[in-house]
Amino acid sequence: MATNCRILSLGDSVIWGQGLLPKEKFDYLVQQALTSKYSGGATLESHAHSGAVIGAHGAKGKPEPGEVPASRLSIIEQCAAYSNAPETINLVLIDGGINDVGVSTILNPVNPPLDHAIVSACHDGMLTLLKKVAAKFSAPSCKILVTGYYPIFSPKSNPLGVIKMLGLYGIGKPDFIVDDADFINPVVDRCEQFFKQSATQLMQAVQDAGDGRITLVRSGFTDENAVFVPRTSLLWGLGLSAGLKPEDPVAAQRRPLCDIAHGGPFQLPARELCYRASAGHPNVQGAVQFSRQILKTLS
Repeated sequence: MATNCRILSLGDSVIWGQGLLPKEKFDYLVQQALTSKYSGGATLESHAHSGAVIGAHGAKGKPEPGEVPASRLSIIEQCAAYSNAPETINLVLIDGGINDVGVSTILNPVNPPLDHAIVSACHDGMLTLLKKVAAKFSAPSCKILVTGYYPIFSPKSNPLGVIKMLGLYGIGKPDFIVDDADFINPVVDRCEQFFKQSATQLMQAVQDAGDGRITLVRSGFTDENAVFVPRTSLLWGLGLSAGLKPEDPVAAQRRPLCDIAHGGPFQLPARELCYRASAGHPNVQGAVQFSRQILKTLS
């Protein structure tokens, strides 16, 4: 039996813990919970990155600091670059797929249906990734846990918040739509579709990988936990009465990094979105929820 536990996290902003302090992130919470179970304790290495795509067909752009959304290092690149005795890793936490589909694609009701994009990312792309991860982290006792996603908006979300957040992505209500509900409901439907179908496709990818060490961990989030649901949201929102001020504790640290990454005269929309990159990501309570789901799976 192993005397210590080596944990590695690979993935996108959810695994990275967008907007969270280091000791609030769910991979850290998992490490702390496992430390007491091993005589040699547990260690954690995080290589996840905000905005990372799986990258089954490559990824464009240059890497940025972890809090600044960027496609690279892709999750496949994260896996390929890891060289610290991968055969001795005991637990890999991994996710991916939402950025390959595209958050703005999910949220925009005038975009084509999501079915093909979800299958391509959450099954085909994830299957490619899982085969690479399983081959690299080859210890028979190594557990590979794929974490799922959650509904960004739900029927419980404050409609004003939904409209304001959509505006950050350049998605505005057309003049010919009078009733806000006629604009918001299709957005909520697309969020629900991604939540449910991504889980189905991730599960299929896990099964098709044919490796008993790999397990899907569902988030356990419900419609009550979406953005802008008063009191029960497990996701960072935005200050609706304070100029859409980000809620997370690292916003001030992220801001100058966004200024550097998107400093061009025509990059104002990307810069403003970067300032508020935490919106829609698990907050402190959301990270605790993820850690509980992971620990329950391990037990």
